[in-house]
Amino acid sequence: MKFNKLFNHWTYETFPPGRLLRRRYNSFKMLMDLEEECLHIISRIEDIGFGLSEVDWANVEKLSIDLGNKVHLMLEQLQSMNPIRFMDLMDYYNKINFYVRMAVTVPDPDISMPFTLALSESAKHTAHAGANAVVLARIISETDINVLDGMVISSGVYNYFIEANDLRVHIDHILESVTSTDPEQLKNTSEALISVFVKAQMPEAITNELEIAALETAKGGNLLILSASVTPEDESCILPENSTIIHNVNPQDIVSAWKKAVLCKFSPESIKARIKLGYSNRETPVAVIIQPEIKTQDSGSLETLHNPETDLPPADQETGCSAVLSDNDSDPFIFSRRKKQRRLSNPEKQSLSLHSAKTINANGCEIEKMLGVPQKCKWITDLRNRVFITSAEPYPNKGVRAVDRMKRTLQYIANLKISAQNTEMFLPEKSKSMYDLVRFANEKAISEMFSLISKEGLGLDGAKHLTARQPISLTVLNLQEGLFTTAAGKMEISPDDIKSVPMWALWFGLGAKRPGWSEENSIEGYAILSKTYLNIKLKSEKDLSEIDTVCDQDYSKNHIHFRFKGGDGSADERIARIEFIKKVLIPVGFEIENQGDLIEAVHKESTEAEIQKKLATIGHIIAHIAISKPVAQNKQQAASEAAIFIANLN
Repeated sequence: MKFNKLFNHWTYETFPPGRLLRRRYNSFKMLMDLEEECLHIISRIEDIGFGLSEVDWANVEKLSIDLGNKVHLMLEQLQSMNPIRFMDLMDYYNKINFYVRMAVTVPDPDISMPFTLALSESAKHTAHAGANAVVLARIISETDINVLDGMVISSGVYNYFIEANDLRVHIDHILESVTSTDPEQLKNTSEALISVFVKAQMPEAITNELEIAALETAKGGNLLILSASVTPEDESCILPENSTIIHNVNPQDIVSAWKKAVLCKFSPESIKARIKLGYSNRETPVAVIIQPEIKTQDSGSLETLHNPETDLPPADQETGCSAVLSDNDSDPFIFSRRKKQRRLSNPEKQSLSLHSAKTINANGCEIEKMLGVPQKCKWITDLRNRVFITSAEPYPNKGVRAVDRMKRTLQYIANLKISAQNTEMFLPEKSKSMYDLVRFANEKAISEMFSLISKEGLGLDGAKHLTARQPISLTVLNLQEGLFTTAAGKMEISPDDIKSVPMWALWFGLGAKRPGWSEENSIEGYAILSKTYLNIKLKSEKDLSEIDTVCDQDYSKNHIHFRFKGGDGSADERIARIEFIKKVLIPVGFEIENQGDLIEAVHKESTEAEIQKKLATIGHIIAHIAISKPVAQNKQQAASEAAIFIANLN
């Protein structure tokens, strides 16, 4: 939605002639358009920060860059309006923009050697071997459990492959468009990423090293198993939904098999899991374990904490059970988790011997004790019936959430520190966020334009100051027949001087008597009005309300466009405040769009009387929000508060 009606009424022709005024007017007009775009970007980032939207972090980076560019343009327009007064403004912008970039930018990962290493050595290279390899290395070094040994292709190979083929920019560009976890969007994103990735070529030096590692692992003529998984940087657990296993790989095909295994990172499920846990693509590289495909007698999985389909005996209900399942059987062995690990049930038809099942279960218990959390392990038995563990990971694996960088991002983008009502704080040097700069530019631009109004303006009588019993203070510009003749020649006016139909209707709600008014919640603003038109900006502490409306006898001209952007309160309180406004306005015919702490409401063509009633309702809403801190603590309370508010209006 655009507030595009103001300049249909406040045209350049309303000012005295002069090139300087034309430049200032054009700068002001552009600044207002840019402010609208900035508010929408800020509210979009808030929406993400409040947990109301799930996007790829690349999208947040793009939004922050777009916001920085638009704020810069906005401040340029303010400088154009008064170069002397705002000459130092860009210094404060550059400082804040630097902090924004620091908050949102995820640095490119290091490309570290070794590119390949023995699986047993992985615990010495925790940053690059991947969590699964590190766990297997610990089992090898800290227990007597048999592990199927092999080699590891470290995450350094993945990072080198991405950089050598200049894929980072292409991948980021694709991920910038991920604005939800909608299955169809993730499917399209996955296909686009895979298309880019598979066309890239492995550098020859890395190819040689991988082939050597593959041949070393395949001694004795074995084929290979590749197990790929994604481990976030500085974490000790793989991402859920981010792993795959490829069997029967020829050593000579190691590069193509590696590429195929790495694609697990780009599946729709993998992207969704990464987004939900708050990681960027750059900090989630892939490591691959290579193991020999030895001849086996059996294979399967082990859950050290199993969720059974049937009730356990009373003595085991507190501690639970573990399960050993063979790939050749339909049902698992169920074991008690108490000290004796008593067998609770067998498969009806079993290919796995009870002895092997007990050995596997005992291995799982030892691994869980070592790692401190329940595990899901893969196992095999060779032709001599020896048990080997091939992988182990936490189960269930819910992943580890990333550091909440969004909290720091909101601090420099959306937190409002300055207020026009606090003149000591309303300075560019006091600005701490992009939103501070946007509000500063908006306030000063309007102030500049109002200061240009003189009695030489066509049909204008200068800007006037309106005061009332309530702590509401407005600077009013009368375009045409917006005030009674009693206001002529006066700089200070009262509500009784208002002739503008929409302004009087709004004032009916805004200026109504109500308890709770004080200097702390006072309202200030600017109003541009005529007999049937009103454009007004109102500020109360950190809240900003804007209304653009026509209230005419001609039904077809009438409309209301109301925008509210908050800046005060916790995330829950701000979401609740938006919910309150929605609950009040939707029943009376407004079309609503909202994101973050921004809501826009539009009422299209309606009768003059109906428009007046809706404007009075908006006036009541603005005043109620100003004196209610907070309006509600959560969305449920907001609904009940809205019901009370509507009942009182009626």
